[in-house]
Amino acid sequence: MPDSVPITKQDFSEVAVEGSLYECKASPDLIAAFEERAIKVICSENQVLFSNGEPGRCVYLVLTGEVGLFLPLKSMDGMGFRAQSASFVGLPSAFSNEPYSMTAVARKGAELAAMSRDKFCDLIATSPMLSLDVLRI
Repeated sequence: MPDSVPITKQDFSEVAVEGSLYECKASPDLIAAFEERAIKVICSENQVLFSNGEPGRCVYLVLTGEVGLFLPLKSMDGMGFRAQSASFVGLPSAFSNEPYSMTAVARKGAELAAMSRDKFCDLIATSPMLSLDVLRI
């Protein structure tokens, strides 16, 4: 996970649309299995978890607090999202083995569970029910 780097609004330009990932919550079974195998991380103010274009190395589960996500778009400045408790961050890159499509910045005091991409894929591959939970997200 990258070191803490100060992020300002200028780094994200103007966010044209902002929303929350309330519909993208994980099931209790998936949360329990993930937490059991993951490393817990307490984040500092504006700690960058990953940046758009970087190789997808980790999947994060927001335990408490919030992670801000920014998706750059060609047609406008971009879109901002908030991932809160029980939300996964970095999931699409874990499955596609593609670079992260967003930049993720944890807010001060956010507590996350972090797992390597390979370990996450192994977890999902060995449990069909968890795979279905991930697909629902």
